[in-house]
Amino acid sequence: MLVWGPGQSQNQYVIVSKQHRLRADLKASIFNGYPKFPETPLHRIVGVSRCWRDVVWNNPSFWTSIKVTPIQGENLLKEQLKRSRKALLDIWIEDWDHHRIYDKFRALLDAIVPHATRWRSLTISDSIELEFVESILTELNHLSVPVLREFSMDIWDDFDSLPYLPYPDFLSPTRTPALQHLTLRPSLQLDTFMALPTLKTLHLNFAQADDPPPVISMLTPAQSLTSLILDGDSIGWSLKRNDLYSPLLEELTLYLNRPMPFLEAIVAPKLWYVRCWICVPTEFNTIEGKFRDVYDLSLIFCCEDDRGAESLCRAFPGVRQVRLSSWNTSFFMAGIHASGVLERRPPIDQWPNLETVTLDGSHSRWLGHWELDDPIVKWLRGRQESGLSQLRVRLPQIEADEERLLIYYALLERHCNLEIFTSPT
Repeated sequence: MLVWGPGQSQNQYVIVSKQHRLRADLKASIFNGYPKFPETPLHRIVGVSRCWRDVVWNNPSFWTSIKVTPIQGENLLKEQLKRSRKALLDIWIEDWDHHRIYDKFRALLDAIVPHATRWRSLTISDSIELEFVESILTELNHLSVPVLREFSMDIWDDFDSLPYLPYPDFLSPTRTPALQHLTLRPSLQLDTFMALPTLKTLHLNFAQADDPPPVISMLTPAQSLTSLILDGDSIGWSLKRNDLYSPLLEELTLYLNRPMPFLEAIVAPKLWYVRCWICVPTEFNTIEGKFRDVYDLSLIFCCEDDRGAESLCRAFPGVRQVRLSSWNTSFFMAGIHASGVLERRPPIDQWPNLETVTLDGSHSRWLGHWELDDPIVKWLRGRQESGLSQLRVRLPQIEADEERLLIYYALLERHCNLEIFTSPT
């Protein structure tokens, strides 16, 4: 005789009964890609039946994501490490910005260090006390992490002394021979830095320095890079034209106060995406036509003077997708008479293959500034009247008067394929 409890049905019994017949490894494979404990507790799975509880309790893959936070219990952390057995581990150290419980931090750090040979990734993120940063780096410098694929120190705070922290010794070819992804923010001392040949992605931050770093020799060994992000101070960099060859680089992001010397130096035949601060647009006349294969471009103007936009466009003649601020109106207005009459095509129309324009910075204040005399509408209408292809225009969701917003969207939709997005991607 079968007895069902309150709220249970015969169908539920059949499902659970059939699940009991699956091998344990097949049951575990169902949750491949499922967020691991303790980020998303597995109480629901464990509560299904004793069988499922045993699957979770005895499968190391459920215990490989390790969070080192102020609310993490030391005993729970040790139990998690025990249950992970010999599986590779992903470590996060975070949320210590307002917690000065140094003894607990040391205890948790001491618990994970003996397992360093199993670390697959180590992420130190969020704001964190300088004392903790120094403690972590001191501990790591004694380690060898043979299977570490990713190291990310992406922290922020008002650390006046942080740029004087030395580059971690453990990030060397002998101690981290498998490292593929490296992020170092904020800036450290980079006088001993040499990019590892195994790196595929690299993000470096440069502090202001009296002696500029030897950027070319630092980056040249990384011939496997596919993504490179550089930010900070680049004043005084001594770079020669076409002096840095990066054969596999596909994505380049430059948050530098002087990006042009690096753009002149880099040679990247597979490059298709560039995101760049634009401080002096007229400088781009020195690299006209250089990046013909770049088709995705993101521009951040760090000043209101965006003259020289034509030079910038000619440097990337193959652009199909561009992202910029809607406040950079010279990209649209140059060549448009105050009456709306088109005297010459605006700089943005130098891109014959342009398909998509994403405009950041559109909000209620921006709408109120232009009312219906909108440069984007004028530009799109001019394109349409000139017989140019219709574009896909992406705008962020705007918090504004609904009636005014609908009128504005209707004006745009006459001349483009309009898309409203809520996320920054």
